[in-house]
Order: sequence, then structure tokens, then C-alpha cells
Amino acid sequence: MQTTLGILTALVFAVSAFLGFKNMEKYKEQIEVRQAEESKRDTFLRPKLEKTRNERDDTKTAKEEQQKAAEDKSAEVVAQQKKLDDLKKEIAAKEDQVREQKASIDALADRLKELGDVKELATKMRRMSDELVQLQSDIDQTTNKLNNLISEKNRTASIIASYEEENNWRNATLSNPKLATRITAIYDTYGFVTLPVGNNAGVVGGSTLDIVRDGEVVAKLLVKTVEASTAAAEIIPDSLRPDTVLMVGDAVRASAAKKPISATPAPIPTAPVETTPAAPAEPTAPAEEAPEPAAPAEQDPFQ
Repeated sequence: MQTTLGILTALVFAVSAFLGFKNMEKYKEQIEVRQAEESKRDTFLRPKLEKTRNERDDTKTAKEEQQKAAEDKSAEVVAQQKKLDDLKKEIAAKEDQVREQKASIDALADRLKELGDVKELATKMRRMSDELVQLQSDIDQTTNKLNNLISEKNRTASIIASYEEENNWRNATLSNPKLATRITAIYDTYGFVTLPVGNNAGVVGGSTLDIVRDGEVVAKLLVKTVEASTAAAEIIPDSLRPDTVLMVGDAVRASAAKKPISATPAPIPTAPVETTPAAPAEPTAPAEEAPEPAAPAEQDPFQ
């Protein structure tokens, strides 16, 4: 019995080994077939698949570009349609304007018929325009002459005012208020000083002058002798400030008047000039030269 079981077991193992061997050969064959298919796939199918994918991507990109172009075209169509509508409205408005202008022209033609001959009317208008230009030219010439006379009067009034002002401070025994000079020499023994300016600069005999130092009056002078370009003045006693010694080069100014001497009159305003480009006014003769005003104070050489 045991021998029979051993034999059967051996037969089972033999059959199993034989079936395993056969299955292994078939498995190897399947592996080789599968490897051949994969090789074929890698050699032919994979590049074709890659190409197909690329073509798909290109097609997708082209489709997107076409869609964008279609959208742009649609927007452009809308814009062109709006522009067309605006042009239609503008054309309608222009047509209305043309009709209104035509009606105005017809009305103007009717009025011209009522007025009569247009050429004769134009001649009259030109003649009246020429007369108006001539009148305007005459007005411009008269206005220019008036302005010249007013300017001359203002200059004369200014000169007269300067003469009157000079006469006022001379009659008041005052030197020129604008006088500005310095001491050129000091004679302590005789108590007087000399100045480098005289009558031409407005120094008046008998007038009082201030000696100024650091903006303050330190002494006063009484003008005794005056010539054209020099003057001598006496130091007024008790006018010299204590502990002050006069020096050559000290500034000398005219003593201020107690009251204003005179006021210069305001100039007369000039009449406005109306000009016409069509007919310029004729040039007027130059005004006569006004007399020379009084000479200003001479400048001190030490300044």
C-alpha cells in the first residue's frame, strides 16, 4: 500500500514538473511576444502618438487664435456699425442744416430784390466806408496832436515846478535838500570849513548845513561864502557835540526845512488814442525842446 502511494506521489510530482516545464515555456513565449509588441509600440506607435498629440496641441492653439480673431472681428463690426450709425445721424443733421441755409439764402434773395440794385448799394457802402476811414484818420491825428500838447504841458509844468521848488528853498535861505557832499578842509583857528561844491550844486549863502556821522548830526555849519563850485561855511558855536572832533571827509547834508517847501503837481493824464489799421494817422511834428531843468546836486568825490 505504501509503495503504491509512493508511486502515485512520484507520478504526481512528475506530472506537475512536466506541466510546470510546459507552462514555463509558454510563459517565456508570452514574454517574448509582449516584448516584441512593446518594441513595436516604442518604434512605431509612440512617435505616432506623440505626433498626434502635437498636432492636437497645434490644432487647439490655432482654434484659440481663430476664436480670438473672431471676437476681435465681432468687436470691430460693432465699432464700425456704431460709426455708421453716427455718420447717418451726422448726415441727417447736415441735410437739415443745408435746408436751413437754403431757406436763409432764399430769404436773403427776397430782401435783396426789395433793396434794389446790389451794385449801386455796394458803391454807396464803399463810399461811406471811405468817409468813415477818413473821419477816423482825422480823429487819430487830432488825438495825437492833443497828446503831444498834453505831454508838452506836463513837461513844462514839471520844469516850472522844479524852478519853483528851487526858488522856494533859495528864498527860504535853504540849500538844495538833495545836497550831499563832504568836508574838504578844516580851519580850526578860524572856525570854518570848505566844501567841494557851490552854487551849481544848490549851496545857498546864509543857509544851515548838517555834519552827519553814523547817521546822526554831530555839528552844524552856516554858509558864509559861495562860488560856482566851492563854498566856505562857519562852524556854528555850541552845535558841535561834546567829545567830537571834526575830520576831513565828514558827510555834509542840507538842514531839513521845518515845513515842506512845495509839492510837485501831478501830470495831466493823456487822452486815449484810438487807432484804425486801415488808415494810420499822419506823423505829427516833434514838440519843441523844453528848457533845461535846474542842475542836480553835484556828486561828492569822496563818496
